[in-house]
Amino acid sequence: MVNPEESKPEPGRRTGKFLRAKLRHSIFTLGANRLSGGRLLATHLAKSLVVREFEVTMPGWPRAWDGLRIGHFSDLHFGDLMPVDRGLEVIDLLGARQPDLIAFTGDMVDLECEGVEPLFERMVAIDAPLGAMMVMGNHDLLDDGDRVRSMAKSAGVRLLEDEAISLSRDSVVLPHVGRGEKGAQADHPLVVAGVDWDGSVSGLARRMETVAPVNPTLLLAHNPKAFLPASRKGIPLTLAGHTHGGQIATPKLPGVNLALAHRHSAGFYHRDMSTLFVTVGTGSWFPLRVHCPAEVVVLTCRSGETGVRDIK
Repeated sequence: MVNPEESKPEPGRRTGKFLRAKLRHSIFTLGANRLSGGRLLATHLAKSLVVREFEVTMPGWPRAWDGLRIGHFSDLHFGDLMPVDRGLEVIDLLGARQPDLIAFTGDMVDLECEGVEPLFERMVAIDAPLGAMMVMGNHDLLDDGDRVRSMAKSAGVRLLEDEAISLSRDSVVLPHVGRGEKGAQADHPLVVAGVDWDGSVSGLARRMETVAPVNPTLLLAHNPKAFLPASRKGIPLTLAGHTHGGQIATPKLPGVNLALAHRHSAGFYHRDMSTLFVTVGTGSWFPLRVHCPAEVVVLTCRSGETGVRDIK
């Protein structure tokens, strides 16, 4: 089992990472924007987000939860490139699609976490029947990871830290989920797991060992590298972010992008009985996206032969 203390940055180490991130931000965002006379940031903030909807069919998805609508977003990066008002608009855009479950896969914060509370509160205010859930991203740890955790929990967001929860249909109204299922099949729980931030496959595999015994249906992870151990455990669906899709991609080929360190960088991937979806995120590291628009995503989950249908 992973010791929770191991996920916390060591004193001083966090400060060093924070200062390096701050320096990069000063050069590539604030500095570049000054050179453009403010046009770079203004143009970036004026761009609209894309709402994408998919129907995802998976052989391991329980029939009792056929039709579940998951609202997935990631990498908001609250800060200079994502002021709080725009962040609220992003969350409201997803909420307007009335998902059954909100899944946020990390990096709510870019650098400083001061002032991010309204974004967590808005996630909960959507009032999705199964609630709002999230995992921590690497940027959430830069300033004060413990404070970000506390903010999320205080707002009512279910933060999954190398743990899993079991959801039942008994106390919620889900009109499109599992219609026609009866008996034991209708009582099949939805097990949602989440792993904390880790940069390596081996580290993520160790974290997976803490949640695998309960046979998760859905895994939330900031780093898409979690998909390899997740697929080995036969988890039907993994949702991730982190890569931003490189922010610069080739037309019609989102997987060919500047996220060179990631084999799984944007869109859907399949391995054996498991499926991964990597969102390109809602925020940015630097104020430029080419053929890689920021997005929020709604996934309708189906039981059946592996496949994906773009419905928006």
